[in-house]
Amino acid sequence: MSSATNSQLAIRTRSWMFTPATRPDRFANAAKSQVDVLIVDLEDAVQPDEKAAARGNVRTLLDAADNTALPPLAIRINSLLTRFGLDDLIMLLDAKHAPQFVLLPKIESPEQVLQIDTLLTAAGKTTWLVPMIESARGLSVVEPIAQSCSRVAALMFGAADYASDVKAQPEALALQLARCGVAAACAQAGVLAIDAPCFALHDAERLHADLTFAAANGFEAKAAIHPSHIESINTTFTPSAERVTWAKRVVEAAEKGAGTVDGRMVDEAIAREARRVLAAA
Repeated sequence: MSSATNSQLAIRTRSWMFTPATRPDRFANAAKSQVDVLIVDLEDAVQPDEKAAARGNVRTLLDAADNTALPPLAIRINSLLTRFGLDDLIMLLDAKHAPQFVLLPKIESPEQVLQIDTLLTAAGKTTWLVPMIESARGLSVVEPIAQSCSRVAALMFGAADYASDVKAQPEALALQLARCGVAAACAQAGVLAIDAPCFALHDAERLHADLTFAAANGFEAKAAIHPSHIESINTTFTPSAERVTWAKRVVEAAEKGAGTVDGRMVDEAIAREARRVLAAA
C-alpha cells in the first residue's frame, strides 16, 4: 500500500462518528446523519461482559455480502495489550471482508503499528490504519508513529485519555499543544489529521469554537459521538465556493510559472495550499 493521501482514499473523510458495536440497530441510521466514516466501537463504548457479543456483531457486519447502504466503515478495536484486543484482531483477520479503516487505540510506539501491518498484509487485507494518540508517551513518538508504515491513513487525537494521562483539565493548554503536535506530525507524514470529539453534546458555541481551533491548526477532520455534530463538522471541513475559486486561480497561475493572485505572490507553498483545498472540495 502506498502512503495515504486524501485523494488516494477516494472518499470524503471529514466526519468520523463513534457507534457502539453493541447497537447494530444504529449502524443503518448512521447514514442518515451524512457522516463520512462510521466508527463501530469495540473499545470504550463496550463493557467487558459485552465484548464477545459486540465482536460477533462486527463479524456479522463484515461477513455481510452488501454493506453499500452504510458509510465507509472503521472498526475501533481494543488495545492489543489486552486479550480483548487480540480477539478483535483475530476476528478482523478471519472476517470475509475488511473494513476500510481500523482504529488502533493507545498507540505508544511505531513497532505496535508495524506488527499489525505485518499481520494484515499476511492475511491479504487492504485496510488502512488509524493510530490513536492518547498518552504523553504516544505524543512523544507521534512523528515515527505517523510515518511507521504506508498503511497509516491518519492519526486521531484521543483527548479524554490524553487529559487523564497528563492530569490536565479539558480546556488546559496542555491539550491544545498536544492537538497541534498531532496535526503537525500528520502534515509532515502526509496523512490525515483527525481531531477528538467535542464532548459538549448540546453546546453549539463550544462545538463551533472547537471546530474553529481544529481547522485553524491543521486538522482536516473531526470525530463525533453524536449525529447532531456531523453537519457542523462537514461544513467546517468543506471549502467554500469562494475558497475553491481562489484555489483554481492559484493553481492556474502556478502552472504558468509565475504571478500573483489577489496581490499575493504564488510560490510553491501557496500552490500546495491551493491543491489541498481542491482535494477537499
